[in-house]
Amino acid sequence: MGVHRDAALDIAKAIAIIAIVFGHVWRGLATSGLIHDADLFETVDTTVYMWHLTVFAFTAGLFVQHGMNREGAWRYARDRDLVFLWLYVVWSLIQGAVKLLAGAFVNSQTSVGEILRLWVPDGQLWFFGWIALMMILAAATRPWVSRSRATVVSIGAAIGSLALWGVQGPYIGTQGLALTVYFVVALVWRGDRVLAAIRRVPMWLTAILVLALGVVTVVCGVSGLATPPTTGGSTRTVLTVAFGVVASTAGLFAVLGLSRLLAPVPVVARPLSYIGRESMTIFVAHIIFASGSRIVLSRIGVDDLTVQVIAGTLIGVVGPLALHWVALRVHCAWLFDAPRWMKGAGAGRFSKRTSVEE
Repeated sequence: MGVHRDAALDIAKAIAIIAIVFGHVWRGLATSGLIHDADLFETVDTTVYMWHLTVFAFTAGLFVQHGMNREGAWRYARDRDLVFLWLYVVWSLIQGAVKLLAGAFVNSQTSVGEILRLWVPDGQLWFFGWIALMMILAAATRPWVSRSRATVVSIGAAIGSLALWGVQGPYIGTQGLALTVYFVVALVWRGDRVLAAIRRVPMWLTAILVLALGVVTVVCGVSGLATPPTTGGSTRTVLTVAFGVVASTAGLFAVLGLSRLLAPVPVVARPLSYIGRESMTIFVAHIIFASGSRIVLSRIGVDDLTVQVIAGTLIGVVGPLALHWVALRVHCAWLFDAPRWMKGAGAGRFSKRTSVEE
C-alpha cells in the first residue's frame, strides 16, 4: 500500500522553506550593511538557523524507506542522486553566472574560475551534497531491516552529528553533516508511522506542545546558549551543542505540530501546501530573486529594514514559482528537473520525491 501525501507535511516544508528564504535575506541585508544592530542580527540568525534545516532533513528521510523497498535501495539512491547532481551543477553555473554579471551590485563577487570550482558549493547548494550522501547511507545500511541494525546506525548517526554539530566543511559533501541524525531517525521511523502518531495527539494538546516547544527554541536562540546545527562551529562548546540539539529538536516538532493545526484551515493550508510541494523549486532559485530584490530596492533608495525583509522573502518565494511556471511552458523543465534520459523509470521530480512517495 502506497504512502499518500499529507497536507500537514507539505505545510511543514512550506514553513521551513519560507524560513530558509528569510534567513538568506537576513544574512544578505547584514552583509550589505543594512542591519546596524549586531546583537539583533545574531539573535534572529541563530534562532532561525536553529530549526529550518532540521525540518528539511527530517522530512527528506520520512519516505525513503518506502521508496527503497519499492524500487530497490541502490536503484532508488542512484536515480535520486543523478537528479541531485544535475540540479547542483545547473544551479551552481546559473547562480555563479548571475553573480558574475551583477558585478559590484552583489555582496560576494566571483570569477569564472570560482564558478567552475564545482567541488566548492555556492551558498545553499551544499544541501545537494548532503542529501546525496544520505541516499547512499540509506542504501548501504538499510537500517530498517532489523532492530539491531537500526540501533547501530542511529547511534552512529547521533555520534557523528554531535561531533560535527555547527561545523561546515569547505567542500561538497562536508557540510550539513550534523543534520544526519534527523534524516536517520525519520528513515527508521517511516513516514506513515510519524504522521499517524502526530494525528493521534488531541488538537488542544498539540497547541500546548507547539507553544511550549516554540518557546524553548526561541529562548535557546535568544539567550545565545545554543549552537545551530549548520553554523557557529568555531565557538561551540559541549554546553552550546547540547542546547542546540534541544532547540533544534524542539523547533522540528513545533513546526510539525503547527502544521497539523493549520491543515484544517483551507485559506492557510492551500497556499502553504502548494509552497511545500514546490519547496525545492524555491530552494534552488530563491537566492537570485531575493538578492535581486535587495539590489533593486537599495538602488531606488529603499533601505527600510522591514520593507527589505518582507519584499525579499516574498519575492524569494514567489519568484522561483513563477520561473518554474514559465520554464515548463517554454520547454526548459531541465532547470528544475534532470533530463528524462538521466533518470530511471521510477525517479520523479526532486521537490516531490525526496520526501514524499505517492
